[in-house]
Amino acid sequence: MPLRHSLAAVLRLVRSARGLSKDDFQGQLDPKHVYNLENAKTSVTLETLEIVASTLKIDPLALLTLAASLEREQTHDEFLKHLSKEVRKLSDLGVVANWPGQFENGALSPLPAGRQPSREKVEAVLACQARGMTQKQTATELGIPKSTVNRIWNRAITDSTK
Repeated sequence: MPLRHSLAAVLRLVRSARGLSKDDFQGQLDPKHVYNLENAKTSVTLETLEIVASTLKIDPLALLTLAASLEREQTHDEFLKHLSKEVRKLSDLGVVANWPGQFENGALSPLPAGRQPSREKVEAVLACQARGMTQKQTATELGIPKSTVNRIWNRAITDSTK
């Protein structure tokens, strides 16, 4: 069963258990949208899930974990054990330790536009630069576009003047 279907069932059951009608979402969500969510005719966005959860007075993650356990045909406790293992994987990858670096003054730090060259590529370009090679020679030797060499070269100059 798709997660959207199990989430629809959870939303429907919680709304009913709270004694709320679709009209109780009025002003925040159109009752037709609530109907579509509860019948799995549409997927929920994070923003909409937060609104629904707030109206239902339940943490959005509780709604999602219960729906995911139903989708996997696991008990909620079994699913939470699985989730704990998944979070450990993220921690082992350094995600948990490095997430604070993704924010600046409480806001998500923007990523630079475009693809970023690998550390190995940057180091190779800078090594050629240190050997006194031109950008064209560097591009030929490393087999990468001159524009990439130029971008790395100029970024290194900009960074060294800061």
